[in-house]
Amino acid sequence: MRLPIQKLSTAELGHTWRAAQLGLEGFSRATAEAGSLIQSWVRGAPVLAMEHYPPSDVRDLAQGVQFFYHCHRAGGLEHGHVHLFAHATRTGRRRRSAAAGPGSDPSHLIAVGLDARGLPVSLFTVNRWVTGGYWLDTSTTLAWLRRWTLPADLPDHSASAQWLVGFLRMYLPVVERVLHQRDRWLTRQPDPGEAMNNQRVEVISSARIDWAADLQRLDTQAQRKGLWTP
Repeated sequence: MRLPIQKLSTAELGHTWRAAQLGLEGFSRATAEAGSLIQSWVRGAPVLAMEHYPPSDVRDLAQGVQFFYHCHRAGGLEHGHVHLFAHATRTGRRRRSAAAGPGSDPSHLIAVGLDARGLPVSLFTVNRWVTGGYWLDTSTTLAWLRRWTLPADLPDHSASAQWLVGFLRMYLPVVERVLHQRDRWLTRQPDPGEAMNNQRVEVISSARIDWAADLQRLDTQAQRKGLWTP
């Protein structure tokens, strides 16, 4: 799914282009420091299926956000994926307590598929049973993703966090479409509660992306609009 650049206003284009540059800078830093985006989390360890990288995830409980990388699908373009979470209440407000108990699992927002080079190749949603947590509808999820941020001085993972923040802001239009597809799937189910726990359904909606091509298209359009000069 191509980023809908032609539909962006000049102001939206400028915001999206700046987000893209932020993400590209973080990606470049992570690659320079660790060899690849994936290695910035793995740090030379064997990549084992279902294990989290980094082992304790990347968290900022002050902002209520969390992410980790893992892999568990054999073959195909994807090497693994990043899962993004919000520490949220049932209504989507930031949860202040991290205590264990009902509703203590963070809520899944979106996942980003990466190829073996660490380049993002897809965006997708998963069923609730996969990660637990509350099911947040599209508008609530987008509100979380629009304000998604991590500290610039995050120990060990500031570069990958910068990539993720910029990447998400760049791809919000595509994320929104993928989330709406997920919610439409749920409304079609006879029993939504049962459907969310149906372990035969893992990935609900997805979109293939070409990050490098979209970066180039953004650069070209931003230059045409006079937003930057090479």
